[in-house]
Amino acid sequence: MWFKGFLLLAFLHATFATELSSVLAPTDIKRLMDFFKTPYPDLETAYHSIKVLKQYTQGGAIGGDIKQAACEQIKTCDTKSLCSVFYAATTLATVGTSCKYTIPKEALALAKSKISEESDTKSIYSAVTILKSLGKQVDSDEVIGALLSAVKNDNSVLSSSYALLTAAQLDKPNLSALLKSIDIEDMAAQADEVDERYLHFENDLQTTSTFISAVIALSQAQKQQLGITPDQTLLFTNFLMRAKSTVKTCKQAANVVYPLSQIAASSQVTVAKAQLVSSNAVSEDKPNLEVSVTNVLGQAIPKLTVKVDSVVRSTDNEVIMSNVPFQFDAAKNNYKLLFWKDKPASGFYDVILTVSSPSKPLVGVSDIEFRVKVTTKIAITNVELGTGEKESSGADLKTVNYPKPAEDFKADQQQRIVMKFQVKDLNAGTAMKPHQAFVRFVHERSGQEVIFVAEPDKTSTYKFEVDLATAGADQFNSVTGKYSMHLIVGDAAISNPVFWNFGNVVIHLPEDSKKAKSQSQSQYDPKPEIHHVFRKAEARPPVIISQAFTIACLAPILLLFVLWMRAGANLRNLRLAPKNILFHAGLAGIFVLYYFFWLKLNMFTTIQYLCGIGAVTFVFGNSVLSEIAQNR
Repeated sequence: MWFKGFLLLAFLHATFATELSSVLAPTDIKRLMDFFKTPYPDLETAYHSIKVLKQYTQGGAIGGDIKQAACEQIKTCDTKSLCSVFYAATTLATVGTSCKYTIPKEALALAKSKISEESDTKSIYSAVTILKSLGKQVDSDEVIGALLSAVKNDNSVLSSSYALLTAAQLDKPNLSALLKSIDIEDMAAQADEVDERYLHFENDLQTTSTFISAVIALSQAQKQQLGITPDQTLLFTNFLMRAKSTVKTCKQAANVVYPLSQIAASSQVTVAKAQLVSSNAVSEDKPNLEVSVTNVLGQAIPKLTVKVDSVVRSTDNEVIMSNVPFQFDAAKNNYKLLFWKDKPASGFYDVILTVSSPSKPLVGVSDIEFRVKVTTKIAITNVELGTGEKESSGADLKTVNYPKPAEDFKADQQQRIVMKFQVKDLNAGTAMKPHQAFVRFVHERSGQEVIFVAEPDKTSTYKFEVDLATAGADQFNSVTGKYSMHLIVGDAAISNPVFWNFGNVVIHLPEDSKKAKSQSQSQYDPKPEIHHVFRKAEARPPVIISQAFTIACLAPILLLFVLWMRAGANLRNLRLAPKNILFHAGLAGIFVLYYFFWLKLNMFTTIQYLCGIGAVTFVFGNSVLSEIAQNR
């Protein structure tokens, strides 16, 4: 048994760990894209903006106003700064000929000089990107040699990622030596895992983003598998999704949107999220189940296999549907299933869906489990209403046609009000037992409400009966008058709950002097004021007894003085030295403190005072007693 429980926990754990936390919602995309709006304050912002927009649109056209704003920043390029030339050259390659600017020769010479064994990987990456962006040839072997030397000096994740980004731009390179020096699997193993849902490098957005971009870029350039597993890709994606809400700069926004756009366009793996987008209540008016499967950018993924693994009725665990595919609805960009096709009985159903991709690994979407309810419309049928005598088992019942009301009738304390009805499921055509069926009486003048529960029998016929001989005083409070009667029927699986005023009855009840209420009195009228009566004080003993106890308590003091006199106690040897006076004053002070403790002080306050008085008494008492001992 414990082994089965272990397997269940392991399955749930695995399911939870392989779930995409979220996607870029329209509000997220709008907020992130606001960082890339024109005008651009500097060249770096223009570079990040153009780079992200190109990747986000999958190479789509960029607006003329954006190109113009980027061109204005390109013209501010500092040709003596490799970083500035890198921003200008890559942005110029995207903007194209619409920007009339040429990278000067000294900037190209600066870039070529950085392809050396003395440069770091970021400088080599910038230099190679500049030359490739301007259509210049690059010696792949020379670049790889420089990268090997740079990685040897700095093999951090960020440095190695720049090396991989550089290698992805080379033409037919021999990367065996470089990939031996840079082990992508080992780099991924260095990532910090949090809650088995996120992977990141020391919680650093730039390092994590650069690593993901480098791995995907190298995979696409070499047309090979990713160097990381699909599950690792998912966990890195979850970290980027978590970082989307903390973005505050254009660079940070680019570090989120750019790698996510690469993941969405990857030919090696699909990271997706599936969720139910239709209502979980299925009826004839809403017959479809609709499921949305989107990539990390919130865009629908059309070419997937989505099917119902099983649909189980919760009441008896009967499987009513299995292995049924969903159809992609291009108009709504989601997958749709006609759940109402076989008109399932009303109630709750547990649905399990599976999503798979025919062409590449799919992660982020595990088995989707949710509960739907099938609702139905009802009608009240076979309604009979009337009265019967108290001592008789029969009743004079008349048929009432729902939703019309019955004719008014009268009843008194010697009669019973009887009603029978059935609730018909209009879809199934059979009688059903809803969870709630009440009959409510409302007094016409006072608004007094009396509610009774209607119970069904074995034939699903509800019977309601009120014996006015007992209910008249207990429930109706002996209030005579005209009552409107309402039938209330409801259930979670009912789409048209019933609130039917099926008639009026005039009830005559004898007035009860203890419970009678005025017919004009409302239940919301002020109630009589409540006067609180406190418990009376207990009787005290006679005064003479109290005085006797007082004398008995003081008698030991009187006895003390008598014994002192018989023992010859006196003050002749008392010296009026300061230490003697202070010692006896301290003793007296202690007795006075005890008196006040008994009278009004608490224990903590008493201890505070006692520490001071006791210390003085102890010091001078020790001196006085030492002197007495010496005199003897």
